[in-house]
Amino acid sequence: MKFLDKYFEEILLVALISIMSALIIAQIFMRFVIGSSITWSEELARYLFIWVTWIGTSYAVKKHAHIRVTAFSQKFPQRFSHHINIMTYIVFMVFCGLVIKEGIALTEKIFRFNQQSASLGVPMGYVYLAPVVGLSLTVLRLLQAIYQEIHAILSGGKTA
Repeated sequence: MKFLDKYFEEILLVALISIMSALIIAQIFMRFVIGSSITWSEELARYLFIWVTWIGTSYAVKKHAHIRVTAFSQKFPQRFSHHINIMTYIVFMVFCGLVIKEGIALTEKIFRFNQQSASLGVPMGYVYLAPVVGLSLTVLRLLQAIYQEIHAILSGGKTA
C-alpha cells in the first residue's frame, strides 16, 4: 500500500505518456515515410493528454510543485505559515469538490446520451471522467498535505 501511495501517479503518468509518445511517433512515421496515416491515433493521443494533465495535477500537489501565489502568505510571520498552508489547501479542496461535483453530473449526462468519439467509437464519458479522477486524487493528496502541516504544527514547526 505504501508503494501505491508513493508511486501511483508516477506509474500512471509514465504509462500514459509512453503510449501517447509511441502513438505520435507511429503517426509521424506512417504519414511521412509510408504516406498513409493512422486515423484514430491523433484522437487517442489527445484523450491521453487530457488524462495526463488531470493526473499531473495530483502529482504536482503531492510533490508541492503546483503554482501558488505567496505574496499574501509572506506578509505574515513564519510561525503562521503552516496555518496559512492549511487554509490554502482547504480552499483548493473546496474548488476541487465543486469541479468534481459538476464533473460527475456532466459525465453522467455524456454516458446517458451515449456520445461516442469520432474515430475510436469509445464512449466520451471516459474522456469527461478525467477531471473527476484527477481532482479526486488531488483531494487525497491535499488531505495528506493538511495532515503533514498539522503534524508540523504539533511537533513545533518541523515538517513530517
